[in-house]
Amino acid sequence: MLDLVPWLLLLAVIALVWWRQMGARALARRAAQKACAEAEVIFIDELAFKRIGLARDDHGSLRLIRRYGFEFYQRGDRRYAGTVEMYGQRVRHVYMGPRPL
Repeated sequence: MLDLVPWLLLLAVIALVWWRQMGARALARRAAQKACAEAEVIFIDELAFKRIGLARDDHGSLRLIRRYGFEFYQRGDRRYAGTVEMYGQRVRHVYMGPRPL
């Protein structure tokens, strides 16, 4: 029975990381949709995980940073790229690439 305890703890940690990842993804998706609505462009129903790493925030603290990519279009069929950067569970920045006016 005691042999299972480390495995169960490992499984619990993996589940917690997965749960927080899904929460961060949902926040990033809402931020991308809001930015598209404010820019009067159409959000394409895709949000792709691009990168994870460590970076320093504005206060100098080391944070986990996630970057998600998304696409949008303004008119016609040409797609444009954007990114959402997250510090943990907080949206740091939404960048929408150049597009015609």
